[in-house]
Amino acid sequence: MRRVVTEKSEKPALENWLIPPPYIYNSEMDESGFESEIFASWPDTVESTGRITAAEETVVFKQLHYSAHMLRTLYLKAEKRLTRKTKKQYSTWTQRYHLVRSRLTEANLGLVYEMIGRNRFTNLEHDDLRGEGMMALLRAVDTFDPWRGYRFSTYGCNAIIRAFSRAAGKTAKRTSIVSAPFDPEFEEVDLQAAKHEDEQKFLTERLNIVLDDNTAELTDTERFVIGKRFPMEFGIKKKTLEALGREMNVSKERIRQIQIAAVTKIRSALEADAALQF
Repeated sequence: MRRVVTEKSEKPALENWLIPPPYIYNSEMDESGFESEIFASWPDTVESTGRITAAEETVVFKQLHYSAHMLRTLYLKAEKRLTRKTKKQYSTWTQRYHLVRSRLTEANLGLVYEMIGRNRFTNLEHDDLRGEGMMALLRAVDTFDPWRGYRFSTYGCNAIIRAFSRAAGKTAKRTSIVSAPFDPEFEEVDLQAAKHEDEQKFLTERLNIVLDDNTAELTDTERFVIGKRFPMEFGIKKKTLEALGREMNVSKERIRQIQIAAVTKIRSALEADAALQF
């Protein structure tokens, strides 16, 4: 079960204690042995550098959310009765939480610069893009659900792109309000067109991944028909239903039925894509 948990206690925060961060709750956290399982290799998972594998990523994100879960549990306990043991435990889990969060952020910093390189919002400066990208990355790290089985990179990239889009919209709005001297070399930015183009490009990338990995579970016949009807290669013309029917020695109507079935599967796969649900 997925639930984003935040701490909104009406009681005053304990002195020198940070209010517990939000996290994703999953019933797996309550299972016996869960803590020892995900922290079995501690602190190796956070002391390494560079990108992390899919398996490591899942474990480290679970460490992040479980650490925040423990912080919230201890915080509520300390509000009722503060003991030296509780303070020590809270300090330990605070350290773990920040180590894990830093590891995940540093491992995915490349996503920010990758998205900056693909940026099409020309009314944003590089420093603005970097700042927006970093903030989006941190929010994505806090809200990514490792129990859904997807990679963080797709979720994070989408979060960063959307942050760029929002920032570009705010910048364009401010520019339209604040008067400025006429500059003949200034090229007006078509924000809506740029946003639409960027979203279309991202959707195309996700579609290519669905087709390459066959997450839609298309049959060989369905993949063949889709490939001929909607070729991805530049310069290749799509085949008509009739022409494809002659090639496969079936009726035009049969090709249409195969195409509809394939498109339905692809649409379902895209709707389930975590990167498109942010």
